[in-house]
Amino acid sequence: MNRKKLYRFSLITLAIGLFVLFAAYFCFHFVTDEGITLVWHAEAGKPFVTILIGVFGVLFMFASAMSALIALVFVEKK
Repeated sequence: MNRKKLYRFSLITLAIGLFVLFAAYFCFHFVTDEGITLVWHAEAGKPFVTILIGVFGVLFMFASAMSALIALVFVEKK
């Protein structure tokens, strides 16, 4: 892989990670046992589902950081 492809992969996984973390925020504040509401709640209605979505988003953010780091450290500038 070259540096450009790793940077592109980093940006794509960063965008996906931010989108998934936004979805986790939405699930935390707007999803209850009755379903999806438009009323903001301070406590999570479905905390386990929210945590799983949040962990998935953090994994994408980690993949983004690692691919950018690999591009900087291990791939030569050409």
